[in-house]
Amino acid sequence: MRRRVLLSWAGGLARRFPHVIRAAALVGIAFICAALTNAANPLGIRWTPSPDGRIGLPRVFEKRLPEVNARQALEMLRSGKAIFVDSRDAKDYQDNHIPGALNIPMREWNTAWPKMRHRLPKTRTLLLYCYGGKCGLSTRMAKRLLELGYQKPVILEYGWKEWTEARYPTVSPLPPEKKER
Repeated sequence: MRRRVLLSWAGGLARRFPHVIRAAALVGIAFICAALTNAANPLGIRWTPSPDGRIGLPRVFEKRLPEVNARQALEMLRSGKAIFVDSRDAKDYQDNHIPGALNIPMREWNTAWPKMRHRLPKTRTLLLYCYGGKCGLSTRMAKRLLELGYQKPVILEYGWKEWTEARYPTVSPLPPEKKER
């Protein structure tokens, strides 16, 4: 009995609003096609976090973005094996940063990148860092660099937070009394 009432109700809706039923069917078909295309494409974006917790990173880049901890980054800094790139905002970079790091604020990529690109050889290891705790700025920058043909971007896993908690060297270009103003 309930089944008959439900079918009768659905049939009445379909007769009254046929365009809504067709539109819903088209949206459903488009969603299924998009999901299948994304799943088949190596550049497709995951719907869930990647195994290392990065969200929105195409699957093809996951294995090409190695992460290092602060101790490994310090060794890279001392040996000169990498160019350090600070993807934090310019104000935070000016307050304090890793010695020798270049600042390319990811939030200002379109204006900052053209000024700095000549300082980053495509074959050198680029150690990227941002604020910390799986900050997405350095990951997004690494993705852009890979798309531009850079071969060796590396992410400082917990970024600036891990570096400063380990009490590794930092550079503050402004004297303390000027920073407080």
